[in-house]
Amino acid sequence: MLRETIAILSTVSLTVSASINLPSGEDWLDHTTKGLAPYWVMPSAQGEPIGNFPTFRCDDGTLLNVSDVCPELKRDWIAPHFGKDFTRMKSRQTFAYGVLYHLTGDPKALNLAKQGAYYIIDELQDKKNGGFISYTQKGKAGLDWQQRTSQDQAYALVGLAMYYYLTQDKKVEQALIAQQAFIFEKYRLEDGLGLAWVLADSSDGSAKQRELVAQLDQINGYMLLIAPLLEEPIKSKWFNDLNWLTQTMVEHYHSKSEQRFYGAIHHKAAMMPNANHNDFGHTIKAYWMTYLTGQTLKNSEWSTFGLKGMKHTLEQAQYQKNFASVSGYFNEQLQEKWKDQDITGWQSRPYSQWSSSWEWAELDQAAMTVSLVDGSMKEVLQYTLPTFHDVWVDHKYGGVGLEPKRTKAFHWGNGYHQFEHALIGYLYSQQVENKSATLHYARPKNSKMPVAPYYFQGDVIDIDMQEDGTQKVRFENIQP
Repeated sequence: MLRETIAILSTVSLTVSASINLPSGEDWLDHTTKGLAPYWVMPSAQGEPIGNFPTFRCDDGTLLNVSDVCPELKRDWIAPHFGKDFTRMKSRQTFAYGVLYHLTGDPKALNLAKQGAYYIIDELQDKKNGGFISYTQKGKAGLDWQQRTSQDQAYALVGLAMYYYLTQDKKVEQALIAQQAFIFEKYRLEDGLGLAWVLADSSDGSAKQRELVAQLDQINGYMLLIAPLLEEPIKSKWFNDLNWLTQTMVEHYHSKSEQRFYGAIHHKAAMMPNANHNDFGHTIKAYWMTYLTGQTLKNSEWSTFGLKGMKHTLEQAQYQKNFASVSGYFNEQLQEKWKDQDITGWQSRPYSQWSSSWEWAELDQAAMTVSLVDGSMKEVLQYTLPTFHDVWVDHKYGGVGLEPKRTKAFHWGNGYHQFEHALIGYLYSQQVENKSATLHYARPKNSKMPVAPYYFQGDVIDIDMQEDGTQKVRFENIQP
């Protein structure tokens, strides 16, 4: 039933309406504060102590009770991980609070981001071996240090990266620099295929694996956002590593003939279209990161490659459905607006006719990026963006789940993707409407750190110093 529901929601149109209406910047702020935030600012989300964010929560916000498991968490692929407390999920939730502050200026959100970042640094670093603990179980590290995935090592930093981008916090900066050096020293492969998945075998992975996300999530998780903000000589080192990692990804993990990225390359079976991570979500993120890295490093070849790949993938990911067959999942306003139409949405793989929320978000973000570059994609976005706001969001308790309104906090799901989607959406809509975008920072008053709107570029037209020393920055001419 679940897959049928998601299939119904994955839709696309070949017919363009005469009038294209996209969510406004105010719609995105409402989506963030009223649609997403309520689930993530509940006391149950904040942890004990605050900053020790829980991995598992039910859709109404209550903490997991293993003796009476709520239906949304009673899954055979989730239940084996009960009792594990994942560092990556604390970091992803830290990122979400950072975006909430970035868009609203809410000091409570900034404090939650700080508590999360400091808890990760103070409590979850492996002070003996280096890096970060992947998860704890009964208060102890769950894996030997060589068994921790490089993806987990990257995602331990995603929240720290957002907090540093907002604040220029020196303690967080030191942790970012030390962790990047650890990853690139310990995980760099001698066979030239990038970074290792793990250094020693365990039930979580094999040292023989060559995984796309071992490369991609270093770029996506922290490097692309933070590298331009660092001082020399660290900045040049990060740029060199970013260049090497992107080159490796494009050369070894990309299929020219199929115009997609392989999820893994250690075995032919891992490269097949139906194998793990061989979906439009991972491919579009890899093209998006390659495009943005090309822009950052002024590599026009990568920018062209990434833009072309995004456009091809977005075309392949669209799917068609008549609105009449799915109208019951939408609010009355959209039912009236879209009746007698075909509507647009995203699918995870060719002809799969379903998608998860993170894939939907990644495809939207790439589509908005392409739209800023060449003005296209609005015919698709006029459907996919309102659908995310309406169908995917749990309007009772807040937040977005893996499926529409369901399964919102588990060992791979929390606020990260939905809040990044909201940030990109707000910047996109303000630019499309030729309005300035306002973002909030909490950097030192005399900071000389470059100011840019997340992964994009923009002209700073005003910096309004607030009474508490934070900054309210207005951008115009936002471009990827």
